[in-house]
Amino acid sequence: MISLDTAQPPLFRVTVSGDVTREEVRDFYRRFKPALDAAERVGICVDMTGFTDISGGAMLEDIVEELGLLDDLRKMPRAAVVTGNRTLAGAVRYLNPVVPRIEMRSFLPGEAAEAEAWARDLPAAARRPGLTRIDSGHADVLAFELDGYMDEEDVEVILRPFRERIDRGGKFNALARLKHFAGFDPEIVFDRALLGMKWDAIRTLHRYAIVTDQAWVRPFAGFARMVGDVDVKIFPMAEEEAAWDWVREPVPQPL
Repeated sequence: MISLDTAQPPLFRVTVSGDVTREEVRDFYRRFKPALDAAERVGICVDMTGFTDISGGAMLEDIVEELGLLDDLRKMPRAAVVTGNRTLAGAVRYLNPVVPRIEMRSFLPGEAAEAEAWARDLPAAARRPGLTRIDSGHADVLAFELDGYMDEEDVEVILRPFRERIDRGGKFNALARLKHFAGFDPEIVFDRALLGMKWDAIRTLHRYAIVTDQAWVRPFAGFARMVGDVDVKIFPMAEEEAAWDWVREPVPQPL
């Protein structure tokens, strides 16, 4: 069973209990979509403490419906999930940096009030660049900061300088300061210019420092090491100065 309570805006309460069927998922979205269309911005609090299982058909239906809501994610800046299930809580943690424009957190069953308060406390709607360039003060070091949601306009901030530096030839270093990642526009994945730049950068980068306290970044750094010769290091925010020292060391150039 999936119930929806919209009586206390800007909060939508969703309660999931028992075994969820495909028809229940369809019925929920038939009620949820009009309510979301009528609202301006809402916080979502999903109570899954009574959830036991979901059928394969229901799960597929939910995925299809959620994909249809991608353009409306800006209206749902926060989603809290109340659960004692460690697998569900882990899924929320890993999805949070990937799903665009929405911040997700998991709360324990005893923290239901805190979950509602957090979901209700919507962040300011003002748009700020998620990706900004940092002046490294060094010709062979490109640097940028990621803090928030990233769209195609943000990508242009680093695409042009990276392309210019790659076209000049020779090796160079890069530094990324990652404060908070709030997702990205899915269209970025299919941006040919960005994809081409990434592969060229893998061949021309010497060192890549990532300054962050976000643990989810580590697997991606490991993948970068596997597909190229880039020396990738992750530095905690408290050691940012050491990261700068590392990327500012002389870059060996091919003869």
